[in-house]
Amino acid sequence: MITTYTENIHDIALNTFEVTCFMFPMDEWEIEEDELEYPDGSTRSIVEFEGAAQGAMMINPNDSLLTAIAANMLGIDEPSEEEKEGALCEIANIICGNTVPIFAKDDKICVIKPPRIAEQDEDAATLFPNLHHEKVNVLLDEGIVEISIYVEQD
Repeated sequence: MITTYTENIHDIALNTFEVTCFMFPMDEWEIEEDELEYPDGSTRSIVEFEGAAQGAMMINPNDSLLTAIAANMLGIDEPSEEEKEGALCEIANIICGNTVPIFAKDDKICVIKPPRIAEQDEDAATLFPNLHHEKVNVLLDEGIVEISIYVEQD
């Protein structure tokens, strides 16, 4: 049996962005078509986990959201690339950390590895072959983020 996680991940992401970055959800109809800038994969964070479940989560924001995450978390106007990457890794860690308890069963927990920025040529499907994959887009007032989860299914 395949379990789906997209609804849970969507809710966890919305809560995380609202509390941590002061960002709020948008519906697609609320965004002008020429303002729909989907992520291009240029800066992505990966968080791997093991234990009750084995897998990874990838957070892929569009450029405007990447800048807004760091600016809002750090309270600055022009974050550096290093600050943007650090803030993205922190958001990825929070979202993944709030997602993995879904996998806890039989008193097992998930151990989360430190988040990292993916290399440009890294392909998640190659990194995590044979794992169940789901993807959810989260639309926020500051931009769009694509969240993918790769998890071993029973």
